[in-house]
Amino acid sequence: MIVYLDSSFVIRRLLGVGKAAEFWGKWEKAYASTLMRTECCRIANQLRLAGKIDDAGRARLGSWIETVCGAVTQVPLTEAVVRRAAEAYPVAVGTLQALHLATLQELEAAHGVKCVLASDDEGLVQAAKALGFSDAAETEEKSEKAPEAKPAE
Repeated sequence: MIVYLDSSFVIRRLLGVGKAAEFWGKWEKAYASTLMRTECCRIANQLRLAGKIDDAGRARLGSWIETVCGAVTQVPLTEAVVRRAAEAYPVAVGTLQALHLATLQELEAAHGVKCVLASDDEGLVQAAKALGFSDAAETEEKSEKAPEAKPAE
């Protein structure tokens, strides 16, 4: 599976919250926007300031974020991505969602890389589906439910 990781998906897996994803770390290749580090660190800092994690927990989470960022191919916010994000989408999306969608589109259009989206942001998932991208969670479910091969008679 070639996957595009959204920060909502990454941070929840690192915190051990949300639905388990059996494909976590088992992908063929993983991509993410360079925004992922900033988005994940913002969430980690908000959790520390809200008292939901302590300083040691924030440091540990920061280390895990850096590990994930080092393990994926980070896609820069190029002029092409920013321009594409400004275009109209078939569903309402916010700025960060548009930047992630544009990154997915640019990976495919400019580099021939078709990713499935791993995100816990339902709005982003629905928008990606409207553009022809697959949801990694649904792809995983389909592969788990694949029928067993029957022996030839």
